[in-house]
Amino acid sequence: MDFRLTAEQTEIQKMVRDFTNNEIVPAQEKMDETHEFPYELWEKWSGLGMSGMLLPEKYGGSALDTLSYILALEEVSRVSNTFALIWQVHILVSNIYLKFAHDELKSKYLPIYAKGEKLGAFGLTEPGAGSDAAGIKTKAVKSGNVWSINGTKTFISNAGTSISDGLVLMAVTGQKENGKNEITSFSIPQGVDGFELGQSWNKMAWHGMTNNELVFDDCRIPSENIIGEIGSGLRIALSGLNLGRIAFGAISTGLIQGCLDHSLAYAKEREQFGKPISNYQLIQAKLADMATNCEVARRMTLYAAFLESSGEECQNEAAMTKLFCTNVATQASLDAFQIHGGYGFMQEYTVNRFFREAKMLEIGEGTNEIMKLFIAKRLGC
Repeated sequence: MDFRLTAEQTEIQKMVRDFTNNEIVPAQEKMDETHEFPYELWEKWSGLGMSGMLLPEKYGGSALDTLSYILALEEVSRVSNTFALIWQVHILVSNIYLKFAHDELKSKYLPIYAKGEKLGAFGLTEPGAGSDAAGIKTKAVKSGNVWSINGTKTFISNAGTSISDGLVLMAVTGQKENGKNEITSFSIPQGVDGFELGQSWNKMAWHGMTNNELVFDDCRIPSENIIGEIGSGLRIALSGLNLGRIAFGAISTGLIQGCLDHSLAYAKEREQFGKPISNYQLIQAKLADMATNCEVARRMTLYAAFLESSGEECQNEAAMTKLFCTNVATQASLDAFQIHGGYGFMQEYTVNRFFREAKMLEIGEGTNEIMKLFIAKRLGC
């Protein structure tokens, strides 16, 4: 297999790295301070065509491939998991509309998603349903051509900004013959009656990305706002999560690279017992582990992205990528903290933020315990 990047992919990688260093680094510092959504940064990012990176040109998108997206996502994640995740959720939602929505919904949302004028959000998780996606309780009941939606979603990213619109909502619309929930996807306009933002949370990291409770109280949505077919919601959700799991591989790889960059620089400068701590074998071992795990994570992620770009079935590869990459990202953050010693405890050091960010990567897009069960099932267990 040829692992060399194309000239276009190399150029995208370089462009994103330059933008990241010049624009995202200072914006991340501001997000950590104010906890506010980076509207100005999002506008600049969208101006580069990144908000519509995977969308066809007819909708105003850049029509690039999944591999290019993953390369760019890793570069962003090297300095800001927060902005990477804002973008990742938006891309996930845009991709759901592209693959499953009817033409009217595509024409309504994809051009404004491509320009970054509106921001996508994905409403699946509930207070009693996270890993058990089929166990959601939010219900939609049909009367004529209108569905009345009632229920509560929680921890929903990107739904609480002034530019949020077109929420992809999963709701129960009936029961299947086997007794399991029939789940359907709905497109929810921002500001529609019966849809309110609930509480937000004081998070330990990912400051600048909104995470809200969403409350639906007799929210009336026309049948024209159904995405896909009635009852196809779980399949749509799993399709979105598949790309999301590969994306989490890239985000984890970027975090590991960031840990390595900062730890190596610090270890060369910090002296103990008369010499830099990079001269000590136990420090070298941690740096070597980081570098090795980073390269393995990168190759796993790029391979899964290659399969996704080729249209091949890759659910198992996506789950393995998410499982491995997030695990080693957590370990890298622990080692980076240890190398920095007492300075790792101070929030002005970037590795402190990496430490706070890493653990949640093991939980989002399906917990790592669920990933293990999924992989075991594919093994025939």
